[in-house]
Amino acid sequence: MNAPLGLKLDKAAFSAWLDRQEQRYEWKEGRVVQMTNVTKAHERIAANILRAISERLDLDRWSVTASGLGVEGSTFIRFPDIVVEPMDNDDEGRRARKVVVLVEVLSPSSVGTDFTEKLAEDTTLPTLQAYVIASQDEPIVWIWHRSSGNEFPATPVEMNGRDAQLDLSCLGVSIPLSEIYRGIRQG
Repeated sequence: MNAPLGLKLDKAAFSAWLDRQEQRYEWKEGRVVQMTNVTKAHERIAANILRAISERLDLDRWSVTASGLGVEGSTFIRFPDIVVEPMDNDDEGRRARKVVVLVEVLSPSSVGTDFTEKLAEDTTLPTLQAYVIASQDEPIVWIWHRSSGNEFPATPVEMNGRDAQLDLSCLGVSIPLSEIYRGIRQG
């Protein structure tokens, strides 16, 4: 689980403080939360997703980054595993401003947060079109796509098994789960 530090800061103070830190932190409603360490499987899946999306997009038009860019709402600053946004010239910024796709790879300690808090927070981002969660234990991916009515569904579409495909229609991209879970032993 994310370890609360007991440190309370407003968003501006957190942003300034974060620039001086070596560890990974997020901000939630005024409190600083240290991020946990992840497993090799978690990192491998995140790297596979990053590579797969990057290979399918025009990188002169799209930015695909891993866990270094924060996303920001009025009550949170989070650092998802993968962020996809249109390319811009703000290379100095530490925040993704026009997020189109966010991906979280589950850790045993993040299941509750990723499926509840982060889902509720991230789907308030006005430019977000897809929120994706990938299991680190088995080839299962869940996706919420923003509807034409500008809403996210209450329940995700689940893709299960290495023969399934992750459809990121908002990017015109489809990725086989066999590619996402390459190098990951099953059960």
